[in-house]
Amino acid sequence: MPPFFHSTEFYVILFTFAAMIVGLLVKPGQRGQAETSFAEGILTADNQPADPTPRIEVKCLSNGDVAISRCALHSLTSSATVALAITRIGFDLTVEERITPGHYADPSIDRATFIIKGLANERYHLKYNSPSFSTFLATTLPNRPGIEFTRNFPA
Repeated sequence: MPPFFHSTEFYVILFTFAAMIVGLLVKPGQRGQAETSFAEGILTADNQPADPTPRIEVKCLSNGDVAISRCALHSLTSSATVALAITRIGFDLTVEERITPGHYADPSIDRATFIIKGLANERYHLKYNSPSFSTFLATTLPNRPGIEFTRNFPA
C-alpha cells in the first residue's frame, strides 16, 4: 500500500468528503415561500366561571378554516386590540400574538377568538407565541372538520 494512505492528510480529506456526503443526504427539502397574514380577535367575556389557566382552544370548521380562541387574557378590556401575525411556510404555522391594551374603565374581557382561513385538510405544526404574557406553546394541528382540542400554556 502506498505511503499516502497512511498519512494524516489522507484521513482528513476522507473524513471531510464523508461529512459532505452525509450533509447532502440529510439536507431538508424545500419548505416553500413564507406567507404572512393577520387576524384580529373578536373579544368576549366568558359567562361561565373563569378558568385562570392560560390556553388556546382550537376548533376545525367544516369549510377548512380554523377557529382559535385565546383564553384567560388578564387585565384587558373591551377597547383592547388582540391580533395575530400568522406566518405559514408549507405545513408550519408560527403565530405571534400582539396586544394593544385599552382603557381601564371599559368592561373586562378574557377571550379573543380568531379565524384562520385558507388552510388545507392537512396536519400542521403550530407554534403560538405571546410575548405580552411571556408564554409559548407548540402543538400539532390536524385540520379535519369537527376536531376540537385545548392546549394549556406551560406554567
